[in-house]
Amino acid sequence: MNELGRLELIRESLVAVVNEMRANVIRSSYSSIIYEGHDFSCGLVTADGRLIAQGEADNPIHIFAVPYSTAEIVKTFADDIHKGDIFLHNDPYTGGTHLNDILMLFPVFHDNKLAMFTATRCHWGDVGGMTPGSLSGRVKEIYQEGMRIEPTRICERGRMNDAFLNLLINNMRISHERRGDFNTMLGTSRKAAEQIERLFKRFGGTAFLDAVEELIARSEAVARQRIAMIPDGSYQAEGYLDSDGHNPEPLLGRLKLTVDGDKLIADFSGSSPQTSGPTNVGPAMALNAVATVVKSYLDPETPVNHGSFNPIEIINPPGSFLNATLPAPCGGMAECRAIMAALMVSALGQALPEKLVGDLKGGANHVYMSGPQTGIVGDNAGIFLLYEYPAGGTGATAAADGNHVVRAFPEGDFNVVQAAEIAEMQCPVRIEHYGLRKDSAGDGEFRGGCGMRRDIRILGDGASLSVLGDHAIIPPFGVAGAHSGAKNRFTVIRDGEVIQPSPVPGKVGGFPLRKGDIVRLESSGGGGYGDPLARDPLRVERDVHLGYLGKERAKERYGVVFDDHGAVDKTATQAKRERNHANRLTLPISLAKEDEIDGTRRRITLSQATAQILGVSNGDLIELCHLSGAAALRGWVHIEDTGGDALHLGPLGISALAAAPGDTVELRALNARAS
Repeated sequence: MNELGRLELIRESLVAVVNEMRANVIRSSYSSIIYEGHDFSCGLVTADGRLIAQGEADNPIHIFAVPYSTAEIVKTFADDIHKGDIFLHNDPYTGGTHLNDILMLFPVFHDNKLAMFTATRCHWGDVGGMTPGSLSGRVKEIYQEGMRIEPTRICERGRMNDAFLNLLINNMRISHERRGDFNTMLGTSRKAAEQIERLFKRFGGTAFLDAVEELIARSEAVARQRIAMIPDGSYQAEGYLDSDGHNPEPLLGRLKLTVDGDKLIADFSGSSPQTSGPTNVGPAMALNAVATVVKSYLDPETPVNHGSFNPIEIINPPGSFLNATLPAPCGGMAECRAIMAALMVSALGQALPEKLVGDLKGGANHVYMSGPQTGIVGDNAGIFLLYEYPAGGTGATAAADGNHVVRAFPEGDFNVVQAAEIAEMQCPVRIEHYGLRKDSAGDGEFRGGCGMRRDIRILGDGASLSVLGDHAIIPPFGVAGAHSGAKNRFTVIRDGEVIQPSPVPGKVGGFPLRKGDIVRLESSGGGGYGDPLARDPLRVERDVHLGYLGKERAKERYGVVFDDHGAVDKTATQAKRERNHANRLTLPISLAKEDEIDGTRRRITLSQATAQILGVSNGDLIELCHLSGAAALRGWVHIEDTGGDALHLGPLGISALAAAPGDTVELRALNARAS
């Protein structure tokens, strides 16, 4: 066998070990979020913490963060790591994600020297904290989110620290599930270590480890080659999260992406400070988000290892909501990671317009329902805990519509939502509706995918609802002149009346539910791509017939008119499209000396006449759409006598729109007002 064939065999052997780890976790875990939802990931890392291998189905939000955690454990324990040791970690400030994601590292030795670690990261359904499930939109400090595990040796030289393990698990709800999942991770790690030891014997330990280094070096070479094909330059992007759950002020995310030869520099300076609510994240997520987009866009074919990350430099000053420090809660790390990925999509899409894609649903959409579990004895007695994580529509591209209610490239092999059979078997609930959410897709020449609607009836007394989501105020953006997808929406239906479970949309903490209440989950659609008036009318007709789109929406957004038989009326459609185009509110851009930012909000100054035509008032949220291919730019209306009808944008705003002074943009109202 030649050297290249031998390298390929070793690489595939490593991936096979990880795939076996995944199978073991799925088959032996106790929590439905793991065996049914697949909210876990597995990998192999070097002795100094570099990623060696992961499975194709693993979630990058989990596994790309493992090198941070491993490096911290190696730093903490240095030369004091021995055969039989096992380490736990979930601390967001030192490389974790959020507290529910527990990482187990299992060291593997060769010739009495640390050679690598097996890594298993699983989302535990509850890790303590102030609400069941530990994730809440209304927390104010990380101590309310559960048990925080800094680098900890849970097992030393084969002897388990039962006292510490009991302390952890006994402070978590449904403790028998937590213990079962711990044992699943332990058994999986031990089996993986055995398989790696077999590979040492098969290939020779030194030669095997040398091959690992060669595989990493080759991946780096491919990554640098692909990056070198991107035009050099700096690309700006900005976007918003709704709020921190307490303060109505939105959170501003900024990115300056610099392409310099064969390396990328992603600078998140200028983003909002860390918050007292759960929409914060530790340092690991910035590289996580950037690397996910880079790998997906530039080199999706080859397996992942650390070489793909080496050409990436991250600048992310501590103290922002994208690199938070103690005591900021971090339950909403998926929401923060989502905005960083969206910023990367926007910035890299300016450099590579053919890669631009509409925005996604905005995060994990964590929904927890919990209450008394009656009629059950033994280990399962106590409370039920139903964790829903509804997927949404994906964004459209320059050549294709988005997909309906599926996971997207940053998310891995998650299920779309809990299976109805599992939810109804384990919890006193009934799934009364589950289907596509009509009119939720972002309209464009290519439309985004639809979101979903799911109705869950509560069958017992004493239950509660917690939600941690985003894009419930500021919707997923469209690109190249397309419209946004629908906002996420989480409501309770009580006696036929729609109730808002929180004064802050998307952020709910322990809202009391009554028997018979319906919890309604409506997820976002994906952002569209391109001018909706350029969409083939037959595609619009098909969407209407399939129930994705209503006739009124088709007429309003696409200018498509139907006759009495449900077919496209070509003459009326042409006339309607001409009227729609003529009625668009467009203005030219002029360059201002600086960007107008009021707190965290981009301020867009309009004349009274322009505001009246658009139907907006001071503090309303609007967006500017440019056919250049960039993402829509959001801002809040400020009305004054401007003395002209040009939009004055600073350098950052013009750059984020991929526009130039004198270009014309369309203005659209988004129906959200500053508090």
